Amino acid sequence: MHVALFPNSFFQWMKLFSELKDYHTIFIQKKRLWHWQLWYLRRKRIRIIYDFDDAIMFKSPVDGGGRSFKRQRTFARMVRCSDQIIAGNQYLKSKAIPYNKNIAILPTAIDTRKYTTKDYRRSKEKITIGWIGSKSSLPFLKELTPAFDHVASQYKSVELKIICNDFFECKRMSVIKKRWALKDENADLQDIDIGLAPLPDHEWTKGKCATKLLQYLSVGIPVVCSPVGVHNEIIQEGMNGLFAASTQEWIEKVSLLIKDKALRERIGLEGKKTVEFSYSLKANIPKFISIIKEL
Repeated sequence: MHVALFPNSFFQWMKLFSELKDYHTIFIQKKRLWHWQLWYLRRKRIRIIYDFDDAIMFKSPVDGGGRSFKRQRTFARMVRCSDQIIAGNQYLKSKAIPYNKNIAILPTAIDTRKYTTKDYRRSKEKITIGWIGSKSSLPFLKELTPAFDHVASQYKSVELKIICNDFFECKRMSVIKKRWALKDENADLQDIDIGLAPLPDHEWTKGKCATKLLQYLSVGIPVVCSPVGVHNEIIQEGMNGLFAASTQEWIEKVSLLIKDKALRERIGLEGKKTVEFSYSLKANIPKFISIIKEL
């Protein structure tokens, strides 16, 4: 097996192609190739496994959203020319199936060995509602500022923790700004009592594979999330998480968990079971190996 960074110049492509001459299969994650690159691989009879876990055929709502003819065209070409497609969820499969019937669904998987389960015996002065993610997704959280300020006016012992490389302020809610670092990730998640995963209902966000949601579940903390896309496949309302689709629902669901520690523990530990059974590396590596062997 040979692992390489995606080339960003013609000469790097030529170097990669020379290294591929003794290989039968290439695995490409998310990137869409040009005609000449696909032509070369087909000419050399190198089989293509194409894996994608985002709705790459659409623009992000942060970038203006909407359909993109160029993205759709290059996505369709990539899928048509591949021997096997791996889609991150059912929604993504539905976007690829018009162009190729050889599609397997393999969800985003979490290495649960990197996360330890939250110790609910430990007492804290404050209840921490928290969010982890990148700057590009932060606007989805910022839209909940009115809900956060309302919750803060009702409960004085609540704080919001943002784990990111960018931040914002609330009028009433105390905000802890923690710059993301891999070495601190498990400890930062342990400090959260209620995990948040807001998403707008958009063609692009429907394709998201819920990494942050799975991270919360991996440490056994309860989640409140938008009923969008794969969230609906992972979460069973009241069992391993709660849904919120409006400002009022966000206030109600977060408040429900703030008031009831036993409920937080029950939902959080049920979520841990969900991720171990269906979304862990242990559960999905055999499926991935099976796809490779079948091809």
